[in-house]
Amino acid sequence: MRIFLLLFITLLLTHCSSQKYSESDFYSKATLKSERDKFLEKTINQIINQSLSLPLNDSTEEKYISAFWAMELIQYKSELTNEVIRKSLEDFQNRSAKFQRALLEVVYTLYQNEFDNEIETLIPALNNAKLFAMCIHYLKNSCSIDKLKEYTNGFELKFMKAAEDPIIKMLKYDLENDFKVKTSIPPLSDLLKHNFGGNKIVIYSLQRMNRDYPGLLVIKNADGKFLRDKDGEIFSVPQLARAVTNLPGYITNGNTPEGILSIQGFDVSKNVFIGPSPNLQLVLPFEVSPEVYFHQELKDSIWIDEHYKNLLPKSWKNYLPIYESFYAGKAGRNEIIAHGTTIDPDFYNGEIFYPFTPSLGCLTTKEIWSDETGKPKESDQIKLMNKLKSLSTYDGYFVVVNIDDKNSSVELSEVKEILLKAEIK
Repeated sequence: MRIFLLLFITLLLTHCSSQKYSESDFYSKATLKSERDKFLEKTINQIINQSLSLPLNDSTEEKYISAFWAMELIQYKSELTNEVIRKSLEDFQNRSAKFQRALLEVVYTLYQNEFDNEIETLIPALNNAKLFAMCIHYLKNSCSIDKLKEYTNGFELKFMKAAEDPIIKMLKYDLENDFKVKTSIPPLSDLLKHNFGGNKIVIYSLQRMNRDYPGLLVIKNADGKFLRDKDGEIFSVPQLARAVTNLPGYITNGNTPEGILSIQGFDVSKNVFIGPSPNLQLVLPFEVSPEVYFHQELKDSIWIDEHYKNLLPKSWKNYLPIYESFYAGKAGRNEIIAHGTTIDPDFYNGEIFYPFTPSLGCLTTKEIWSDETGKPKESDQIKLMNKLKSLSTYDGYFVVVNIDDKNSSVELSEVKEILLKAEIK
């Protein structure tokens, strides 16, 4: 049903109107200064302070979880939150798995290196691969790689099928490669010139390994040519693939996973933080059937890694990071899309990625809204969707790839030559 709805919405947004989207077409009340002020006050006083002032028990867990998420969103810490986090970690074993995950997430997001001892004491009792991996990643700055490998080997020994778990598989790769700090990649040109199937578009989101730095999106049409702007330059928009948590992509609410997602059309979100500009709907492997993901009929209705592997060029088939989206989907991640944002960028003033706003794993473009009119002053999302609107097909793939470990935003000038050489002549 979801796919039929997406196709219907796509038709409405594209073929029922030949007009391009204009920034004047969109309005978000949430971006007005008065609304942002009210939101911040309510978030701090009610969602965070009131909730966390309640005693922690089964009936208040949901309020705590909402408060943790709000803290991440607005990057908020106080003496109250510090004390609540400490006491919650002490009560960790008595809490639900949902609460445990939310607690570890906010600790990872806002309290790096502040609770190393407390997190390390949790490890022996953990029996959940996702929680275990979150703890290991948290400890990467305070424990040696050998110690973290020892913990991981111990986890595998306790649980016979741990080695088959997609999260453990990716975690072990991270450990073997020192958390990807200096990982080299196969030839990028092979991925850029690769034919992903007849009459398919391919959108590439070229990212850094350090997702604090925005990447760059380019679009290859079904004819093998990269789309141009009105001046004949390769069309591109900056794009952030960082989650507010900065967790790895194979963990829920982590960064956008590296690899291949399937394009499933346009949509307009009702989420106040995403805003009214159209977004690009994407799905991971396992999120939908192979037939829907690959845009074609298949004999097999069950996901196997060979399906995904066959999409890749030969030089990339044995490069595990490009399978992160496959294993993220297998581990249960979903609803990763490419969208704009109405989140107040001032929450992240001083961060490397400012004025971009991070998400919970989606890809975000830069949108700057007027706090006086509620209209966008600048929107790369509208530019992107207008460019896609001009295409005759939306069947295709969205490839997220970390190109290197430079500490800078990806610029068109540095990848232009390789893009031009990758085009079909």
